[in-house]
Amino acid sequence: MHRPSLLIVILAGLVTACSSGQTALRHGQFDLAVQRASFRLNQNPGLSKRGHRLAGLVLKEAFERAYRQHQTTIQRLSAADKPRPGEPGPFRWEAVHAEYEQLQTLTDNAARCRSCADWLSAYPASYADRQNEVRQLAAEDRYELAEEAFAYREENRLAARDAYANYKKALDWVPDYRQARGKAADAFPFAILRVVVEPLSPTNEISSSDNAELEKLIFNELRQNDIPAPLVRLYPPTETAGDGYLIHEVVQMQVTDYDSYDENRSSSTTTVYSNQEYKVGEKKINDSTTVDIMEKVSGKLTTYRLEISAELALRLRALDTQTGRERWHDTVWETRSWVTEWQSFSGDNRALNGSSLLSANPFPPSRWELYRSMRDELASDVARRLRTRYAREEP
Repeated sequence: MHRPSLLIVILAGLVTACSSGQTALRHGQFDLAVQRASFRLNQNPGLSKRGHRLAGLVLKEAFERAYRQHQTTIQRLSAADKPRPGEPGPFRWEAVHAEYEQLQTLTDNAARCRSCADWLSAYPASYADRQNEVRQLAAEDRYELAEEAFAYREENRLAARDAYANYKKALDWVPDYRQARGKAADAFPFAILRVVVEPLSPTNEISSSDNAELEKLIFNELRQNDIPAPLVRLYPPTETAGDGYLIHEVVQMQVTDYDSYDENRSSSTTTVYSNQEYKVGEKKINDSTTVDIMEKVSGKLTTYRLEISAELALRLRALDTQTGRERWHDTVWETRSWVTEWQSFSGDNRALNGSSLLSANPFPPSRWELYRSMRDELASDVARRLRTRYAREEP
């Protein structure tokens, strides 16, 4: 009868051992070990003080090892070469700043241990000064890269984009850093990807008037939001397109398929039976006895189906205005389907079990109804696809 109580004590011992941070320490997760050990030390020791005592030892060892680990990383990163233009991050001082943030968190977690003040006094209590110094260095790295790209901003949009992005990063690190704010503003108009959406190309799929109406709907949709990303502008094909700056891409569109009215008729016949048996006749067992013949009655149920479908598809592609090369292509389409079913029956009506036969819908949609529904939705789809495509442009 004492076994359940013993099991609870054993489990409690295991839980306190785990929460002391010892497992994290064994796995080299020193920061996590400090966090867990500090949390354990701020709890009640409990009946067994083993986990509590162990947490104090774990905290000190884990802190010392985590501190050395972070300092080694900081020294290595500080001695590294500056990043070259076009190289991806992380930038060394930004990585150093992240290390100091972790050191501060490590120190704050350890400081929650009241009994650790003596040995913890040998370490810095705050890294705010070092973080501020590193923020300046991180801003300087970004600013220097931005300056190199800034010189080519007018003839190279990607250089302007890099300059703008790095000036903004410098400002993130140090507000009002040198001339970063003004130069970011200077680079911004040259960093924008300017795209002209051309009128719909002629097509044999729909009439010229329908083509013009679809085009009008597409441009109406685009006008509602012609800035899909901070560094992208979509323009209609007007003389003022581009606001006086270079146009980088043109988007061409054409209706490539219109299937106006496809009818598909089909039917299927099945034998149905009544749920209960009915008298269908009599038979004599002998000269004086006649019995009823009971059977389930049946009939043939035929279901007819009429499906009317339509499809409208439009192809898009973007061309680089400088090289004439295709940048991307896509197809947007809309489909519509209308279905009606009806039934006929031959045989014993009792086989229907009280069910009624399906009746056909006598009013199928017209070709114009199907087209108009697809056309309106297609215009929204095209605008949505363009915004989604250019929303990927990174600032």
